[in-house]
Amino acid sequence: MKKDDELEYMDFGDENGSPDEGGDDLSFEDIDDEAGADDYFGEEEPSPARQPQRGAASKTSRRGRRKRGGRKDDDGNRPLLPWYVHLIVLAAIVLIAVIAVVRFSIWNKGEAIEIDPEASSMYNVEVNDSIVFLTDKVLADKTDDGVTTVLCLGDAPFSDDTGESGLAGQISALSGVTTINASFPNSQVTCRNATYQTDTQENMDDVFNLFYVAYDISIGDFTNLETVATFHTDDPQYQAAIDALKSADFSSLDYIAIMYDAVDYENGMAMYNDQNEDDLTCYVGSLANALQLIRDKYPWISIVFLSPTYAEHDNGDGTYSDARTLNLGNGTLNQYWQYAYDTCANLGVSFLDNYYGSINDSNYTEYLTDDHFHINAAGRTKIADHFVYKVINGTYSEYNADALMVAGSSTESSSQ
Repeated sequence: MKKDDELEYMDFGDENGSPDEGGDDLSFEDIDDEAGADDYFGEEEPSPARQPQRGAASKTSRRGRRKRGGRKDDDGNRPLLPWYVHLIVLAAIVLIAVIAVVRFSIWNKGEAIEIDPEASSMYNVEVNDSIVFLTDKVLADKTDDGVTTVLCLGDAPFSDDTGESGLAGQISALSGVTTINASFPNSQVTCRNATYQTDTQENMDDVFNLFYVAYDISIGDFTNLETVATFHTDDPQYQAAIDALKSADFSSLDYIAIMYDAVDYENGMAMYNDQNEDDLTCYVGSLANALQLIRDKYPWISIVFLSPTYAEHDNGDGTYSDARTLNLGNGTLNQYWQYAYDTCANLGVSFLDNYYGSINDSNYTEYLTDDHFHINAAGRTKIADHFVYKVINGTYSEYNADALMVAGSSTESSSQ
């Protein structure tokens, strides 16, 4: 084996290593000891046209590449950063974290909102009233007799007390309007049968439910109501309601107020039939069709549906269950409320919220009777106050569920 100084020169020619096709000879002696093979070839072998040449140009190129590689220590390694640089970076990170925490703490506090203590109770319950005002075009066909008249339909809220202390009577007393009480005891919104049947007294009484009453109003014939009323001579309100309907002048009527308590819930009536939206044995089907019949016949009359109030179910053992959570087979009471709200909205009918806005879970002991279901005298005052405030007076501001807005405390005290 030859010594290092006896090694022959290696001739770099073309790709086949032919020394006859050009290219200067380059010996290993010309390679700088400090330069590695990568300084010349990189990761891949360069093409023949860019092979390094001997001489000054080649050395300059090598020096430039070594310079770009950065400074190294005596062992050929790059030196570490000074210790204090790490402390500076750490301090910067801590400072950024502190600033972020402080800024977030300031932003998270927000600004205090001051509410008038006298009005703060108005925000305890959100009242979901929806009042629809008729257009002048619709009202053009109405006869103006100069008197505001309200026809009252429904069950116990209107029929339990038909005198001055009743719901219709208090609406008149608080607003000065004329009210006509055409409510039927023991009636409900939902029809018991899809078609009218006369095989039992209960089925015959279906005629007093909302849909059939609305149907008779739309055709102006109350014969069917009068026929069945003869079986209820023990309660004169049946015939009185029929007489009220027959005497009403619908051409000049201003409002129809409809209110039923939680009777449909208590009787376990189905709420909705998704296969037949017009199903009269369902709460929505009966309500929607009844409202539509009146709207089609008398479009100039403002219809206001007064929702049921909060109520509890009598378990029969001296205890009561909250109707908001107790499902008697077809949903909870607040679900009936929601379906009524949606139905009225779809038909453009006004909706007065008595479930949250008049008699709710926080005040029902004051406004319901001992059965936790029927409305007492103070409760009728409360509902009348709500109706007059939003419907008759047309007040746009929120109704206060914890106070009387029209009647005042003196009226409330005298009605209990």
